[in-house]
Amino acid sequence: MSEMERNKGILFPVPWDLDMVTEDELDTLLCSGNYAVVNGIPYRVKWEVEGETDFPVFAEVNRNADGSINFHTYHYNGAAHWSELVEKELNGGGG
Repeated sequence: MSEMERNKGILFPVPWDLDMVTEDELDTLLCSGNYAVVNGIPYRVKWEVEGETDFPVFAEVNRNADGSINFHTYHYNGAAHWSELVEKELNGGGG
């Protein structure tokens, strides 16, 4: 069931070539919740908050000098995945 949820953590780029990972392998990694693909780049997720459900709507995203990305989102998960909000913010779309 879809609901509002808050997610916060850091994305660390991983040295994968997505063309070298099978679709099944990628699905398994993404479903684990420990990895995400943002703007076509694979990242490992270090969670601070995952799936909390009592907070106002927002998306805060900051790219760091080392290539990692800090993110903090709260949104309706039936409309988008948290990684889509991160992409939108990185691409200047606002949250």
